[in-house]
Amino acid sequence: MWTWLRTLLPEPEPVAPFAGDADGINWYNVAQNQRFAVLRKGGLINLASTWRFALFGGAGCFLLAEQVGREWLLLPALASLWFALGLYRRYRLIVDTPTSRLSSSAQGYVELSGTAALPEGESSRGLPHLPVTVWLPGYVEDQPFLLEDAFGRCLLYPQAAEIVTRTGDNHLFLLHAIYPGQTLYALGELRTQRHAHGNVAQERRERLAVLLADWKRDDHTLLQNFDADGNGQIDPDEWQNVLAAAQQWVDADIRVQQRLPGTHVMSGAQAGQLFLITNIPPEQLARRYQWAAWLHTLAWWGLMAAAHIR
Repeated sequence: MWTWLRTLLPEPEPVAPFAGDADGINWYNVAQNQRFAVLRKGGLINLASTWRFALFGGAGCFLLAEQVGREWLLLPALASLWFALGLYRRYRLIVDTPTSRLSSSAQGYVELSGTAALPEGESSRGLPHLPVTVWLPGYVEDQPFLLEDAFGRCLLYPQAAEIVTRTGDNHLFLLHAIYPGQTLYALGELRTQRHAHGNVAQERRERLAVLLADWKRDDHTLLQNFDADGNGQIDPDEWQNVLAAAQQWVDADIRVQQRLPGTHVMSGAQAGQLFLITNIPPEQLARRYQWAAWLHTLAWWGLMAAAHIR
């Protein structure tokens, strides 16, 4: 259901300068895009775990009872029950899922902890006049980034992730973002992409054809290495030597690639599981979910009781 609700939220607006802005950024647009993007990526469940939601929710329930009638409190009561179940589920997943090391290459649903980093070859990402970010809601939401630990790297694809961030990591204390070097926690389906061992013969033939075509284009080098009699051309016997050398080179390169470590990737989770990325310490986030789950459970009981008082 939340996937459908996400489509109703406004899409990010382009950052446009306006008069009087010295750095050329419309900070009002930035704030607006951040607000909707944080809700779109984090979801209602994470919004319901904040104190601000509790304060506004309590005030809304009071107005609903006074202006419409106590029986209407059944609706927020059901919502509180849904929030409590969802938050408790997230709390148990964080607490019960053991942390895996990338060196073990454990496959399936795992918990990873490491450091955020940009992919190789990329040095800048985000908005101008701001610190470099690997993920910035409203602007840089779907581009992959790295989680690194002492044993390896995992490429995270955040498009389908539930992303929860903290603020106050730089002078822009209201900006939600993930920065290079921050501690990162991820919960999702890990898979390791390795060199294909399937049809090695076909791969060998294809790579051999490409290599021979490259060698033929460089006539000077080909003659220098394989023209044994110096007649200025490759004879049939000499061509057999060319073919043998090319086959030896391709076989050696395939063996090297097969020994290379695989690429770790996390891009989602199986049906019914949670794909979570956060720069909040998992212990802190688990406590937040636990307390919020208890508060919503109490709110459910309280609202149910209030709705039946005559």
